[in-house]
Amino acid sequence: MSIKKIALVKGDGSGPEMMEQAVRIAQEAARLDKIELEFIETPMGWNAYDKFGDTLPPESFKKAKEIGTIFFGGVGDFQHDSTIGVDKPEMRPEARALLALRKELGLLLNFRPIIYYKSLASLANVKPETIPAEGIKQIWVRFLLEDSYFGNADLKDMIPNEIREKIGVKLKSEVTGREKIVADIAYYKRATIEKYIRAAFAYARKEKLPLISIDKANVMARYDFWRKIVSEVGRNEFPDVPLTHQLVDSASALLFTPAKLHGVIACGNEHGDILSDGAASAMGSMGLMCSSAINPETGAAMFESGAGTAPTLAGQDKANPLGRILTGALMLRHIGAEKGALAIENAVNKVLNEGYRTGDIFTKSDDPAKLLGTMGMGEKVIERL
Repeated sequence: MSIKKIALVKGDGSGPEMMEQAVRIAQEAARLDKIELEFIETPMGWNAYDKFGDTLPPESFKKAKEIGTIFFGGVGDFQHDSTIGVDKPEMRPEARALLALRKELGLLLNFRPIIYYKSLASLANVKPETIPAEGIKQIWVRFLLEDSYFGNADLKDMIPNEIREKIGVKLKSEVTGREKIVADIAYYKRATIEKYIRAAFAYARKEKLPLISIDKANVMARYDFWRKIVSEVGRNEFPDVPLTHQLVDSASALLFTPAKLHGVIACGNEHGDILSDGAASAMGSMGLMCSSAINPETGAAMFESGAGTAPTLAGQDKANPLGRILTGALMLRHIGAEKGALAIENAVNKVLNEGYRTGDIFTKSDDPAKLLGTMGMGEKVIERL
C-alpha cells in the first residue's frame, strides 16, 4: 500500500460537513488501487481567520505548495464578507486564498465536467427531450490565469503612477467606491494561450470529442487574439480534432439545449467562470458540480467543487455533498487511482438512479422517504462503492 499526501482545506460554511463525506469516500475508494490517502489539514478561509487572524495563514500556504495536491473545500461566507471583509477587504478569501494558490502553483487548466445522463433527465433544468439517449459530455476547460482576474495585480506596476491614477487601475482591495473611474486590465499572453489550448486539444483528441472555443472576437481585441491562436494551433497541430468557434453570448443561450455544446469547451477565465456555473445550474444543481485545476507541466493540482460553501445551511446536515464527492474522484484519477475514481462515479450514479436526493435536487415527484441530508447521502455512496 503506497501513501499519498493531500493538503486538505475543509473550508467555510457547510464545507467541513461536505468534505467529511468526500474525504472518507476518497480514502475508501483509493484502497481499491492500493493507495492510502493521508490528509494534512491546511486551514484557509474565514475559519482560518478566526483562529490565526489570516484567511491564508503562511504555514498553510507553505504546506499546500510543498504537497502540491490540494483537496479544497471552498471558502467565503456572507457574514464575514459583510463585516470583517468590509474593514479588511484584502482578507476576503476568494481572492486572497484561491487566486494566490492558482497563481503560485501555475494552475492553468480548470476542468469542470458537466455530464448529462438520459436516465437522470428529471434532475436537469432543461427539457428532457434535449438530452439524447447516449447522453451529453460538456467538459468545460477554463483558462484559469491572466484575463481580468489577474490583470491589475500583474501589470499595474508597469504603468506610471500618474497614468495609473488617471485611468483608475487599482487592486480590488484598494477600491473605496468614491473613485471617479476604476478600470480592470484584461490580458492574455501568446505563450500561455498556446500552452493552454494545446492541452485542451490533446484532451479532446484523447476523449474523441470536438473542441468548442468560446470568445468575444467580434468586439474584444484579446479574444480576436485568442481566436487567431486557437485556429492556428488547431490547423497546424490538431487537424483531426473538429473545431468550432462560438461567441460567448450565443454560448450562454445554448446552455438550455445542452447537446449543442457537446465536447471539450475552451474558454477564458471570466467567461469560463460564468458559463460553467450556468451549465451546472442547467444540469440540475451547483451541488453536483466537480472541478479540478491543474498545472500541465508540474502536475500540481487543486480539486475544488464549484458548489460553493452554502453558508446558510451550515450545521444543518442539508448541503449536497455529491459535488465534493465527485471532485474526490477527479483527484483520485489525477494521482493514478483509476479504479477508485470509477467506483465513486458509479456509486454516485447508482444512488441518483435509485431516487435518493438532497433538498436542492428534490422535486414533488420524488419519494419523500428518499430525501437525505449530507451524512445520509455520504452513507449511501459508501454503501455502493
